[in-house]
Amino acid sequence: MILVRDEFQCKLGGAHVAVDRIKAQADLLQSQNVIKRARVLTDLSGRFDTVIFEAEVESLDAYFAMMRATFADPDIQARSAAMGEMTQQSGSRTFYTIEAAYELSE
Repeated sequence: MILVRDEFQCKLGGAHVAVDRIKAQADLLQSQNVIKRARVLTDLSGRFDTVIFEAEVESLDAYFAMMRATFADPDIQARSAAMGEMTQQSGSRTFYTIEAAYELSE
């Protein structure tokens, strides 16, 4: 399993807008049936107005095929451009191999 981690450094006060837009696209991502688990995180410390989107996928090939199909859609292109203009100052994407996962109980 692969963890895809997108980090967005938003303009001051823009984190909540980015979170709302990511959440609004969850149905589209779910319909692709590539992302197995995802979560949206915001900062409690460190750089202000940071938003993280983490997604677990079976393979990089499936992930990149999904990305190509998604961003070929003109509506998605417009929404992504608007989000970047309104909220994002910079961003990065990293990939990790998940070596082990644990569900710990109390």
